[in-house]
Amino acid sequence: MPSRTLQNDNRTPISFALKDMKQLHDWSPSLEAFNIPNIPLQPRQIPVLKPRLLLTHDMAGGYKEDKNIQGNDYQDIYYVQHWHLTDMFVYFSHERVSIPPVNWTNACHRNGVQCLGTFLVEGNNQMHEMEALLHGPPTLASSDNDPMRLWSPFYADKLVAIAKHYGFDGWLINIECEFFPFPTSPYFKAQELAKFVRYLTESMHAEIPGSKVIWYDSMTNTGEINWQNQLTPSNELFFDSSDGIFLNYWWKKEYPEMARRLAEKHGKTGLDVYFGTDVWGRHTYGGGEFKSYKGVKAASAAQTSSALFAMAWTYEHFEKSEFEKMDRLFWCGGDYSEYPPPPPKDPKSNDNADIKSDDSEDELIMYGHKKGISDVVSTIPAPGNEWFVTSFDRGFGKCFFYRGKASIKLLCQPWSHLSHQSILPNLKYRSPATCPKDENIAVQCSLQTEHGAYLGGTSLVVLGQRVNHRESRDMESEITIPLYQLHVNVSRGCQLKYVYRTPLMEDAKVILSCHFAFQASNNTDTAELLNAWPTPHSLMDAAVDEDGLRATVTTTRDACESRCFVLPVTEEKAGENDWITKTIDVPSVSNESQLCITRLEVSVIVNTASLVGLKPHIIACLGYLSVIPNSSSASIDTARVKVDNLQWSDTHTEKIGHQDETFRFFGTLSWKKDPSSLQSSWKKVDYYIVSYEAANGNANSRVFLGTAFCEQYRVSGLDGINKSRAHRIVVEAVNREGYISAVASLDIPLV
Repeated sequence: MPSRTLQNDNRTPISFALKDMKQLHDWSPSLEAFNIPNIPLQPRQIPVLKPRLLLTHDMAGGYKEDKNIQGNDYQDIYYVQHWHLTDMFVYFSHERVSIPPVNWTNACHRNGVQCLGTFLVEGNNQMHEMEALLHGPPTLASSDNDPMRLWSPFYADKLVAIAKHYGFDGWLINIECEFFPFPTSPYFKAQELAKFVRYLTESMHAEIPGSKVIWYDSMTNTGEINWQNQLTPSNELFFDSSDGIFLNYWWKKEYPEMARRLAEKHGKTGLDVYFGTDVWGRHTYGGGEFKSYKGVKAASAAQTSSALFAMAWTYEHFEKSEFEKMDRLFWCGGDYSEYPPPPPKDPKSNDNADIKSDDSEDELIMYGHKKGISDVVSTIPAPGNEWFVTSFDRGFGKCFFYRGKASIKLLCQPWSHLSHQSILPNLKYRSPATCPKDENIAVQCSLQTEHGAYLGGTSLVVLGQRVNHRESRDMESEITIPLYQLHVNVSRGCQLKYVYRTPLMEDAKVILSCHFAFQASNNTDTAELLNAWPTPHSLMDAAVDEDGLRATVTTTRDACESRCFVLPVTEEKAGENDWITKTIDVPSVSNESQLCITRLEVSVIVNTASLVGLKPHIIACLGYLSVIPNSSSASIDTARVKVDNLQWSDTHTEKIGHQDETFRFFGTLSWKKDPSSLQSSWKKVDYYIVSYEAANGNANSRVFLGTAFCEQYRVSGLDGINKSRAHRIVVEAVNREGYISAVASLDIPLV
């Protein structure tokens, strides 16, 4: 979902894989839009020399709850919440061609992460598939300009066309099957396969700029399946032919340094070598599971990259109710007391004996804190160079909200839909700082579904409570919550907007803090900015303006200088369910200078006397945050988005009940959007809200059906349709700021 629970329907759209070479041979682009992602890959500022992290998602054979394109009517779903550490995401299943489910592609792209599919041949009973891959269809009429070529580009072209049609960013090539030993030798066929991989890589780059083809360490240059666990002369042929190599998991501590040196001899860098860690363990370097960070640390130390395989261990291995905790421990680490007891040690196992001495260095020295992946991987700034929007949505919830409206107007049932996942905080929001510190007041911050949301199903919730009944100082405390590391250019000026609510009313205030980096073209520009921005002249002025934006500007020309300012709130509005919207205008700078937002924090000022008793109190919920260029300086929108040409297909009705003429309706609704090429990217359509409405009704009588991330929606069994009345479906386009930008409707055909 989000979608109301309807009926079983064999036309319900799902994501899928291709099971064999015949299905790959027969594949052709479909006219259906369901599997086409709506979210383009968002830009990020990634340091050039940062070791990369590749995630390979292998869960229960693939295509489980994530295959349902219109979502699910339950909220238990695996999701990734640490995209800010991730460079690439590979969708893996044991099918021949794993096409990433469109909801994963949307979630990846929104977070600036490349999404790759998998081509896999495994098991020696598949040798005929290997021959087909290399030589192409036997009946293929050759129009080749190179008659001496002994391999066919047919299936490489198919893989390129599939990636382009379904909008993802590359392939993991996993060959774990040998060739037939006749009529030519496997050695010869391996050389030809390397040419095939090079052609695939070059074709992907030509058709999808920036795409990646990664080779898995399995087949060697002799045609044998012999996992090297290292970059060696036996697999360097395929490394040269692709964008990188994913090495098998049974490597040793000294291998990354050796691999980096060999990669450089081939004109590449160690960053193109991905040392694998199997999160389930299975003889992997470091042991996997909660020690998976050890492999990432060892690879990064040598300036090579890492690949985590099957991160959903935290979801599959433990109870679903434990997933949030176990996933946090895996990625962020935690206190020893939080971890489950380790399984009994197998006395016959000597796995990873060479790195057990790392425990004292990595864990014990940290005062009882065990490390996680985030302790050894640097944060990538949140995506967006010119604008930034987040609703903190994790892609699931207990209700679905639109701009804080009461859930009864939209959806009040569990749902999950990965395309809705927003950009989650990339700083340590779970560890807020309180000043002054009161040992009897405990504060925590987390993403939750239990206390409502502004958009989607999640909000950032700050909770506080007294630890015991002893007397507290009952003073005003400030809770500082780090949220985002960014790199958003706001030189033209921008509007900062944040939406929050607090049940404590006047006993709590929510203030946004923003860090800017200012690069001036000359010293005069620096002086002008420092003089033009408002600063509090006294403590009383600061108290008056405390609801404004706290801005810290650091100049980068010559010697660094930092100054603090308070920008006033230019607009404040109250909305439904007590949500408050505050807007702050940030002025522009001169044309030759550059002003960037580098960090966002939120401060919550609370009177601790309001935390009565020992129960947790909701201090504040943050539901939305955006940075949008000023309309006066942004590119001019010449046209609004329009939703046109609504039409039905695959419709039918079923009569239900015996006394009343009521029916159950099935149908696929399609439409077209008419976007302007000059339209600002934050004004483009993010998704559509689809609702049912009795004709001659009003917006308040609408029944929410679901959301669509393409120009199609399947209505699967809408009950209660009476032929004596007119009925229609309403489609509302929601842009990336979260505003409805267009509305259209179409009557339901009852014939």
